Amino acid sequence: MPTSDGAAGAGAPLEVRVGVPRTRDAEFTAFVRDSSTYLHRTAYLLCGDRPRAEELVQSTFERVYRTWAKVRPGTERAYARRILVNLRIDAWRHAHRESFPGDDNIPIPHTSDHAGDVVLRDELVRGLARLPLNQRRVVVLRHLLDLPEAEVARELGIAVGTVKAANSRGLARLRDLLVAQDEMVEPVVVDEKAVLDRSRDALRRRRRRQGVGAVCVAVLLVLGVLTRGSVPLPWFGPVVLPGGELIARLLDGRIPGPDLDPTGNTPVVCPEELPRPTPTRASEAGEDVGPLDQPVVVNAADARSLSCYDVDVQPATPGYRDRSGVPVSADGEPLPEPRGLTDAGLLWQFGENHRTGSPSIVQNSWALGTSSSGTSLTSYQGATVTPTDLTVTGDRVVWSEYAAENTSPRASFVRTLIDSDGTLTTVVDPVVTTEERLWLIAATQEHALWTAGPAASDTRLFATTLDGDGTPAELAAGVTALAADDDEVIAAVLTPGDGTTSTTTIRLFDDLAGGDTSGTVLVEVEHDSASEVGAVVLSDEVAAWTVAPVGAESGGILYVLDRVGDGDSVVQLSGGVVDDLRASGSVLSWTSTDPESENPASTSYLYRATESASGYDGPDLARFPGGSVTASLAGDRTAWLEDAGARQWLVEGTVVPTLERG
Repeated sequence: MPTSDGAAGAGAPLEVRVGVPRTRDAEFTAFVRDSSTYLHRTAYLLCGDRPRAEELVQSTFERVYRTWAKVRPGTERAYARRILVNLRIDAWRHAHRESFPGDDNIPIPHTSDHAGDVVLRDELVRGLARLPLNQRRVVVLRHLLDLPEAEVARELGIAVGTVKAANSRGLARLRDLLVAQDEMVEPVVVDEKAVLDRSRDALRRRRRRQGVGAVCVAVLLVLGVLTRGSVPLPWFGPVVLPGGELIARLLDGRIPGPDLDPTGNTPVVCPEELPRPTPTRASEAGEDVGPLDQPVVVNAADARSLSCYDVDVQPATPGYRDRSGVPVSADGEPLPEPRGLTDAGLLWQFGENHRTGSPSIVQNSWALGTSSSGTSLTSYQGATVTPTDLTVTGDRVVWSEYAAENTSPRASFVRTLIDSDGTLTTVVDPVVTTEERLWLIAATQEHALWTAGPAASDTRLFATTLDGDGTPAELAAGVTALAADDDEVIAAVLTPGDGTTSTTTIRLFDDLAGGDTSGTVLVEVEHDSASEVGAVVLSDEVAAWTVAPVGAESGGILYVLDRVGDGDSVVQLSGGVVDDLRASGSVLSWTSTDPESENPASTSYLYRATESASGYDGPDLARFPGGSVTASLAGDRTAWLEDAGARQWLVEGTVVPTLERG
């Protein structure tokens, strides 16, 4: 050994240590030995069944082994836990509430890891079994695994506030459910070598499948090259096979679709000066102005063209119709409908996951430069459901689904997810499952609302919390239109009359969080019994609704109530069908039937309903460019889809603030 002056002591042995790095398999085996108890505990508490817990842990080990070289030292357990939780969440999405056995079958011994201080008792497991899934997984990760709230939020992909709420409700419910019972804990025996062997076998099978897939692709490529151009077939003559045509396009350097010109859409005009406002007039005696007080009247036929003083436009995304008639972009992805627009500039739509091909709800935004992401639709009784509607409020997107026709009972679902800066952060299990047909949906930041019933004319309005904890509450019956913003809901409730006149109450629900299910009457609208309130919309500054004859092609009226001033207005619509009525502040947008246009359901408008929004002495109405256009509005974002038959263009932009228009 060295002496104090650095020289080796006389006759003293020299200690030499040589570090021999462990092999990948040795490192993985040590990890299995050290982490099996922890992962089995987590898996059992999350699924409540020993065989399924063992399968879940084995699947986790197989995935960890597959990517072992990419795991950073010191993060192995957290990496495995994330895989395990994600696998279990995937299973939760397709399962109903499960029953948990008592602690007498918990397959884990006492351990000294960071979760070892949690006492596993039968009363706790039985209580967990009776919690809603979102509360159960938060309580398990937060208290049984001792993870901080921020890490639980990252694990589950939800907000910290949602974690706090679910944790608080879960613990409160547990206090009412727990019963005392002492049980023995059965230890789990882990064979590290068997786990390693199964993980190796799984990796080998995966590589074989990848190899077979690569060979198949190569064979198809060779066949495509050999069949490029026409191929003589007996009795048929020269035939161009589809595979050969595709290969020919690829080898010729062309995409499988037409060459697309992003500048072919109808441009937004940009005059040298701010355009003059749309003509308005005072309402006349005896004129139908509904319950509004001395509103100004605007005729949609007088709308001016949308200009660069109205919107700042991003480059258009060109598209064309594929063989099935669906508008798609140059890379083959469907062009989104503008109705899925969010105030962050995202566009949600129903389509297919481009990686798995499964029916999904996906988001994309070329203007923001974000890539597609989404989640698969519900699989119910072995069949994929049909999406029926979607709505967006803030960072929430809520959609409804209807089970396949051959299922029994044929169920409907309401689901929700949260996006943040273009990234999907969480997928929530179905908020609502019902055997009734869903018709209208809306959402605030905290509640989902829907109408359900045997027919669109025979429905009831319900609401429940988006965290899945609440019990659905019935709010009204006979609702013909529904909308919501971040914290308020507006509904049109029809009361049929005895003769030629009916009354629709525009009802406001602004305290659902406080338990108020009655709401308040905003206005009462008397109208012809052959007409109905077909669309409503709400913001902090305005409320608006349309009245039109049922099934008519003309004669509709849009009523706009100024909630903060005296700038009420009425818009006489060129057509009676209004779709996707939106409001942001005092700015509205909608798509309306116009009998004089080439496509009678395709004219869209941007309406600055008050002086504060227009910068003029009254409202201002502009028509989106193009002969066949559907448009939408969210926050300060707008988007419209121009359809020119064989060609389409998706245009995104930002609404110019009032003070910047001049």
